[in-house]
Amino acid sequence: MTNTDKLNDIFVKCKDAASSAVDKAAEMVNSSSASISTSVKERREKSASSSYTDTENSDYSQDSDSHAAADAGESILSGELSASIPPDENSFPSPVKVIQKCIHTKFDAFKSALHNRKLLITAGIMALVWFLLTLLPALGINPVPVQLLSFLTFAQGGLTGGVPGFIGGLIGKGLIAYFVALILTGGISAGGIIASIKSFFTKFSGGNRTPASISPLLLGGGMALFIYNFLAGTSTLMNCMVGIAAFLIAARTLMNKSGCIWNIFGSIFARSGRIDSGVLTKLMAGWAAGFALGIILSIFGGFLCYLIGFILVVIGAILMIAVTGKEGVSA
Repeated sequence: MTNTDKLNDIFVKCKDAASSAVDKAAEMVNSSSASISTSVKERREKSASSSYTDTENSDYSQDSDSHAAADAGESILSGELSASIPPDENSFPSPVKVIQKCIHTKFDAFKSALHNRKLLITAGIMALVWFLLTLLPALGINPVPVQLLSFLTFAQGGLTGGVPGFIGGLIGKGLIAYFVALILTGGISAGGIIASIKSFFTKFSGGNRTPASISPLLLGGGMALFIYNFLAGTSTLMNCMVGIAAFLIAARTLMNKSGCIWNIFGSIFARSGRIDSGVLTKLMAGWAAGFALGIILSIFGGFLCYLIGFILVVIGAILMIAVTGKEGVSA
């Protein structure tokens, strides 16, 4: 049997597997239609009564998160909505409580997403595409369209960088899948992306550059470079799509001032449970900028993002400690 015949046989088997998966997903959704409605109603009631919901933030009107959809897929976003900042936006609970809250809400969102046919079919298709785009280059079939699709889907994630790269690549593919879910459920749109990017540039470039304002930018940027290199395995242009998705999600978080990362940063850097909103905004601006910088550094490849990220974190930490020390002496 020639390579072409083997490839055709693989395509046929993959097609049959995908069809079977879609049929099973459809059967599961149809048999669970009553429980879906109940689940969505309970999630909405829980979200409305949650003390973490930011009812005063009007930025959601710029994106479509605030619009209640009839489709159960909206619950994939419930982790972000119910884990937004408390009514007093300068006050945060302990990091442990915030992380527990984020894990709980994300797990609930994942369970709700299992009842959504669109998301299930999309997940199956993405898994099949990743499999094919990994297999084709191994068979010597790697034309420009395959390379382009591999870039857009982050198909090479987890294939470089050893064991850490494998783990990071799997998480990165989960991030790509989450980004696609945002698009499918109306959680993010072209207008929302543009608004997020404008908000990022406004908040990143505004204000005077003093040690107090630079330190959170450096800390956020350095941590983002670490995370980007971890997710990409090795920071190459072929793997930088995960950085693009991470940047857009971070910019969206910065604009909305909500979400797990926002709360985690707030709880970690808070003093006596409180944090200056300007410091938290600069941390998130640096976080988003770090992913953007990681995309640029991918031109050079390798593990450069780890090195530069480490340098930025050290400098940012020194500046923040120095500023905090001066404030303590002044007090």
